[in-house]
Amino acid sequence: MTNILAIECSGARASLALHAATSLSRAWTSLQNHDAFLFPALHEALENLGTSPLPLILVGSGPGSYGGVRVALAAAEGIALVRGSHVVAVPSWAQLSAKNGCSILSDARRGEWTLQRATGEIEVLTSEAVRQLLAQGEDIRSVEQEERLRRSGIELKHTGLTPTAEGLIAYWLSLPREEQEALSAVPAAPIYVRAPHITIPKRKPWEF
Repeated sequence: MTNILAIECSGARASLALHAATSLSRAWTSLQNHDAFLFPALHEALENLGTSPLPLILVGSGPGSYGGVRVALAAAEGIALVRGSHVVAVPSWAQLSAKNGCSILSDARRGEWTLQRATGEIEVLTSEAVRQLLAQGEDIRSVEQEERLRRSGIELKHTGLTPTAEGLIAYWLSLPREEQEALSAVPAAPIYVRAPHITIPKRKPWEF
């Protein structure tokens, strides 16, 4: 059995899982300070692993909390330097849509919604566009709570879904080897729903 460490911090409900001879699973809820919970869980997981090899670290790449995903990736890259591991970013919602072939919805802020199709394609839609898809019979499920969706006039049967570190591992192990290799070949990075905003300073700090 290949030892695998997985970290999923794309949402407020985050988790870590170790797939090894001595497996481990930890979960926590945090809005901003995932690192306060992640690092104790990592320490415990590495203690459990001991000197056994750790060839693979999976990180949920979102969509979701940019800060949470970045913390998870930074921690994974740090461990990889020491343990000689390979870090692979896996779309967080793939585990949710793969089982049922459904689309996953979340709040994209600014009055819009992020929709990830079962194919992996991501769109940013208005509430009206989401309602039109539902009227057409599309199977849409959400990581948001029912109340939040109803405030925008969106009625779904399946809400409050949560990607997990254990789900990342199960999804990875279900993939054909060629799909695993394709994900492994891509540099580990967060999924951007919108292009990242980069502020360019008007002048260099040393210029007056």
